Amino acid sequence: MKRPITMLSIILVIQIIIMLLVSTDTNKVTKKEAFLKSDTSRVDYIKIQNEHGELVMKRFGMTWKITEPIEWKANSSYIKTLLEKMAELKLESAITSNEDKYVLYELDGAVAKYIEIGEEGGVIDKFYCGKPSENYKHTYVRQADSDEVWMVSGSPRSSFTREPSMWRDKGILALDKTMIEQIKLKFPNDVITLNRVIDTGGDSDSGFVMQDTSWMATKRNGESFEPVEKATNRILNTLKRLNAMKFMDAPTDTIPDFSNPEFTIEVYLEGDQKEVLDFIPKADEETRYVARHNGEESTVFVIYQSTVKNLKKDEDALKGIEKKEEPEF
Repeated sequence: MKRPITMLSIILVIQIIIMLLVSTDTNKVTKKEAFLKSDTSRVDYIKIQNEHGELVMKRFGMTWKITEPIEWKANSSYIKTLLEKMAELKLESAITSNEDKYVLYELDGAVAKYIEIGEEGGVIDKFYCGKPSENYKHTYVRQADSDEVWMVSGSPRSSFTREPSMWRDKGILALDKTMIEQIKLKFPNDVITLNRVIDTGGDSDSGFVMQDTSWMATKRNGESFEPVEKATNRILNTLKRLNAMKFMDAPTDTIPDFSNPEFTIEVYLEGDQKEVLDFIPKADEETRYVARHNGEESTVFVIYQSTVKNLKKDEDALKGIEKKEEPEF
């Protein structure tokens, strides 16, 4: 009895091995190679084409700039994320070379994202990015000079679906608060000037000196008062990093008339630096303002109303007097 049982065991093991060999994906790579030929640390050129249009970005020194469809500083955070994702892409499995099946992986001409990435004058990878896998850990791609669809590790697709305008750096101002010497708040019927006051104290014998910074407000009529710290801090912190939510560009968009702004802020910094921002309400959006920076009207910024309120401090706000809202009848 033992011999037949032993033979049956051997046959069973052989069958299991055969099944495993048959079920193994013969297209799966044994050694995962990088999808890109380019060294992402040396990349200085990126082109993305999708349903929103074409975007070209180039690196100049350490700074990335958009060169098409408009010249503007690029969002450095988005660039960093994209390059990190691209460096992680590894070949996993060859899927198909049948063009009729491209649509299954969103690699047909209608929806595929086309990308060029590399070094100008050097190696530039050109490929199409399709849909992610069901678990979003892989992506289907195809090199531009190949019919083969590959599944690669990683999911960079979100970077390739953005509108070109979303790649723009939305920063308007990024000022060092300690360098600001004077701020002028201009209203239609008044101008309030905030001047920095530095009180120096300490023990001169020991060489220990303390500097205490405060602000003094002066109205157009010459009347002066000390503004509350909460109000001045709100202004300074907003100027420290002021961002737009989106842009309006001529001639695509109709640029509003800034001849009579609702509010203007002028900021004077050490070293004779001056920054000017004019604000008017956005006509078609109640909770938005439009801002012009240093008189430039070819591109203006759309800003949240709440951000403008942080800067637009009248006499009552600077004195800490809260306005009572009138009841609605």
